[in-house]
This record gives sequence, structure tokens and C-alpha cells, in this order.
Amino acid sequence: MDDPPRVGSTDVAVLPSDGGTNQPTVTEAPTTPTVTDSPAPTGDRTDPEQVAREFMTTYPRDVRELSDPTFLASLEGVNTALLDQVTDRSLEQAGHDSDETYERYAYTVTGTYQGQVQAFYSMVVARPAEPGEGGGAAENDLPFQVHSFDWAPGMIGDEDRPGPAAGKPVPITTEEREELIGQVRTDVIDPILTFDPDESPEQRQERLDELTVEPSTVTPPMSRSGRYAMIKETLSQTYSTEHGGPITITYAGTWVDPYDPTHNGSWSLTAAMAREDDDGFVVRSVEETAPSEGSG
Repeated sequence: MDDPPRVGSTDVAVLPSDGGTNQPTVTEAPTTPTVTDSPAPTGDRTDPEQVAREFMTTYPRDVRELSDPTFLASLEGVNTALLDQVTDRSLEQAGHDSDETYERYAYTVTGTYQGQVQAFYSMVVARPAEPGEGGGAAENDLPFQVHSFDWAPGMIGDEDRPGPAAGKPVPITTEEREELIGQVRTDVIDPILTFDPDESPEQRQERLDELTVEPSTVTPPMSRSGRYAMIKETLSQTYSTEHGGPITITYAGTWVDPYDPTHNGSWSLTAAMAREDDDGFVVRSVEETAPSEGSG
């Protein structure tokens, strides 16, 4: 399997990364951070502060047990040299929010770098909002995991005065984790599901080859006669990364013939991501879960 192409050497779409944000906003549901009382340490990973502190004192050593699978996959190829140059690190909670999917806490890590005390990076730790089977909201005993990492603004700098972390590969950021799932749907999944009756197989393949590293073999839903496209709807999109595997995002939905409602079915596609050398991501492949077709 070939390595992902470099930016500028092919036409494969590269999904950019910001490398950091100015605020330690929370992953996948941006809100204005509000400082709340930190929960008392419990000695296990149901305490978000304990997870954040353990990550702060452990990374860049092994943090597999502390990391969400998608975050863990994003650590591959990351430059960690700066992390060894900061001493006297401390942790402070910067925000907290919850929605129907996740409970999240944002933390800022401060330390001494080149003789100056400054904000170093921020992280978001989160856990599913749904408690274990049969439990109430107050009985959620699921562990927290690290979801994202953002260099502090001073470490990034700006165009005129780039900081020490500028241009270096970093783990998946808060903004990137939130936006990547929509970018892939718009830039890759939707075009792959698009059926153009005036497009030859060769033209379709040429168009799709610009979207992924590996050629796509997905067949888009179409009429029984092959003369027109179906009406499609996306019902779900979620990170489906397996622990130790590449970043994957799974999209699922339905389709129906606009002229024959008995001709209908569902579709499901999974995109596998690979990091580019410039800290962006490319879609390496899109695989299909066999769609079901209506029997009418």
C-alpha cells in the first residue's frame, strides 16, 4: 500500500489542520468555556481532572489507556520534542459542558519554557453522556478519555513571529475534531454517492481518484434503469476508530427512488484517514457496508 501523497504532488484532497486554537473550547460542541469547580479526585478514570493530570505527566510516553481511539490514532507521527523542554507543569480547568453525546472538560497546562512561565497547551477530556446500562445520569461510571490537544497561542505564534510549535504535526485539535467529520462528508462522501447518468465509468473514476488515495469502488444508488439518481439522506455520522487503528468515520443514511418509492434502501460508508506530512489529513479509502434494497 502506497504512502499518502504529499501536498502539491497529486490532486488528492487534503483536509487542513489548524494546529491549535486561541481558546481551549470543547470538542464537538463549541461553547463559551465556563470555569466550574473541579470534581474531587476519585482515584479512577471517572474523574476528568485525574485523567488530564495523568496525561500531562505521562505524554509523550504511553498514553494508550488515557486516550480516545481517534485521539490515539492522531498521535502517530507527532513531533514531541517541545514536550521535553517544559518543566514545572501545572493544570487548571478552563471549561465544562455536556450535551446528549458527551460530557466534556477542558484543561490548560502551564509550564516553564526557556525560563518563562506560560500557557503550554490545552486538552479536552470527555466521556459518553449516556451512563452504563440501567444507570441514571448521576450513576455514569464510564471513564473519561483525552479527545483533543491544542497548543497555546504563544506556542503557535503568528505569520510574522511563528512560535516554537508552528508548522509541526500535532495531535488532533479541538476544532479539527469537530470540523473533520463534516469536511469528509461534504468533500468526499457526498461526491462518491453522487450518480450522474451522463458520466462514463472512466469519467466517474477519474473524478473519484481526486478524493481518496486508494481508488473507490463504491456504486452510488440509482434507478433500476440506471437513468437517474436517487434521493439520499444522511442519518448519522460518527467517529468509528478502533483502538490501535487509523482514524475512521462512518456515515449512514437512506435512499429512495423519487418516482418509485418501493425502490429504496440504506447506505453506509466508512472513510479511513491518514496524516499528511504538513499536518493535514487525507482520506486514504472509503469502504462500503453492503446497503439494503427495498423489495417492493
